[in-house]
Amino acid sequence: MMASQLGSMLTNLGNLSTSDHASLVSINLFVALLCGCIVIGHLLEENRWVNESITALLIGVCTGVVILLTSGGRSSHLLVFSEDLFFIYLLPPIIFNAG
Repeated sequence: MMASQLGSMLTNLGNLSTSDHASLVSINLFVALLCGCIVIGHLLEENRWVNESITALLIGVCTGVVILLTSGGRSSHLLVFSEDLFFIYLLPPIIFNAG
């Protein structure tokens, strides 16, 4: 039973449209960057000049440069800013952490 469900899931993954694939890639990239910011920020916690926010800024700039260079300077829609995502999922933890 479990093998048949796994097989059907893999078949469905093969049938993803390009927009589904692009959103899946962007979500995975976002989660990986977020995890990288957290881990590297904690590893550099003892450093006086580099904290988590500077680490996040540097990782974001490096990621932006890599995306810009790989897309050849064209407009890349790999990471698109969504206001709903920001106001629903990202802003409340920022507010609660500040309080």
